[in-house]
Amino acid sequence: MDVRKVKTLIEYKILNALEVNKYKESLIYLMNIILKDNITQDFPADQAERYVNRIPNYIENGSAIVVGAIIDGVLIGFSWAYELDIFGERRVHIDMIGVHPDYRKCGIAKNLVDIQIEETKKRGISKIEAMTTKSNENSYKWFHSMGFTDERVKVKRDLEDK
Repeated sequence: MDVRKVKTLIEYKILNALEVNKYKESLIYLMNIILKDNITQDFPADQAERYVNRIPNYIENGSAIVVGAIIDGVLIGFSWAYELDIFGERRVHIDMIGVHPDYRKCGIAKNLVDIQIEETKKRGISKIEAMTTKSNENSYKWFHSMGFTDERVKVKRDLEDK
C-alpha cells in the first residue's frame, strides 16, 4: 500500500447521528478490534454493537464528538470522545480510537486525534484525556508521542490468587 496515496484519498469528518448509522457495520468491526486489544476481561459478544448503538444519542445530545476517516465511501477509522466534568473541570475524554488494520501506520489515528483536539478547543475546553493500558504498549507509547502524559495509574489485585 502506498501510504502517500492513501493519505490523499482520506476524507476526515465529524460524523452526525445519521452517518453513524450509515457506517454502523464498519464501526462495530473496528470497535470489536479495540475491545479485543484493550479489555482483559471477558465481555459480551455484542458489546461493540451495544456501544455503537448508543453513539447517535450521544451525538444528538451534544456530548459526543465522533470523527471518521473515510476512503471511497468506506469508513476505515474513527475516534469517539465525549465531554465530562471532573470536580468542576470540563474535559473531553477520548474513549475509542480504531483504524482498520490495512490502513495502520498511515497517520490516520493522529489525524483523528488532532481533529478531536481542535473540536475540544472550539468547545472552550482546555483538557483532553484518554485511557489506555500499559500492556497495550503501542497505544501507551503512541499517546505519549502525541503529547499526553500520565495523570493517574489504575492498579488492581487479584484476590483469588492470594
